[in-house]
Amino acid sequence: MKRVVSDIPKTLLSVIIPAYNVEAYIGESLGSALRQARINEIELIVVDDGSTDSTLDRILAIQGTEQGQNIKVIRQENRGVSAARNAAMAHARSPYIGFLDADDIWSTNFSDVIMPLLDAGAADIIEFNLGIIDSKGRIIDRMELIDRGSVGLRAGGTAALMEFARVCQVFPVARVYRRELWEGIEFPAGRVYEDRSAIPLVYTRARTLHRLADELYYYRRRAGSITQTATPHTVMSLAICAEEALARCDVGVNAAYWMAMFHKNFAHACFQTSRVDTGAFSESMKIVEATAARYRTFTEQRPEELPRLRFHMRIFAERRVFQAKRVIKRVLGLELRAPPAAPAGLRGTPPPAASE
Repeated sequence: MKRVVSDIPKTLLSVIIPAYNVEAYIGESLGSALRQARINEIELIVVDDGSTDSTLDRILAIQGTEQGQNIKVIRQENRGVSAARNAAMAHARSPYIGFLDADDIWSTNFSDVIMPLLDAGAADIIEFNLGIIDSKGRIIDRMELIDRGSVGLRAGGTAALMEFARVCQVFPVARVYRRELWEGIEFPAGRVYEDRSAIPLVYTRARTLHRLADELYYYRRRAGSITQTATPHTVMSLAICAEEALARCDVGVNAAYWMAMFHKNFAHACFQTSRVDTGAFSESMKIVEATAARYRTFTEQRPEELPRLRFHMRIFAERRVFQAKRVIKRVLGLELRAPPAAPAGLRGTPPPAASE
């Protein structure tokens, strides 16, 4: 793909923004970045992934404003979020890479906190906490990936990898990365939960991490998003991630880490199986059973004793709980609903500041 020529001065941070049919949110998302104090040192690489609504029009309208000069726009046919992110990363030229999903927002002081650390070259990966907002931008929950007792600089390596596997929150958006960590790594196209394939690999290359307890990013929980939908495709994507991790156990380097990642991915595949519609349940069960069979073959070839996978009863128990909760939400009218289209431009409530 031909690189877009830009007159934007050299930047410190390239931000990857895939966008597909997000006309209701794209203005607020881009606005949260463009209002940053150090936006002149940040390039926003937006990939319109073949949107069929007015998403592209709104992106171009914002790009055409004075404050939109830092936006680089790439258009492609619909190929999925992985292909969109990969296309944007191929255009990134800054020393660091960050991610912003087109329906989410940054805290108002994101650049105030992050950019000084990039100035100092503080670490290969900078980690921070997330808030969760609803379709109207109201904070409804928080996700603490970093506790205040673990903030600051720490070395990469085995201990850091095992801690990452224990928490296993792989959101690309919850971190800023030195760009060279991504060389040769892409998000797998055609899959969902693609971050569970790419981010664990990136972590194996990090020599240093800097942990922040600040809430710098706001993830939007909305109807129709991947995390709110379970299908055989989501189960298969997670099963593939599990099997990729299992295969890396044979390499010998970081074997314990990859085994931990296998168990996390397999457990999530089972959880998603418990949430699929009735007509898809049998197909999803076959997927996790096939992955379990590969794990049994793997364990039989090892001299050490590895734990057995016990998952059938757990899936059925979680399925009963999920179905009961879904009925209650439906009765009480608490199901997530898509919002009406938002007006064009940079309108929308400014994102909250990071937590103190």
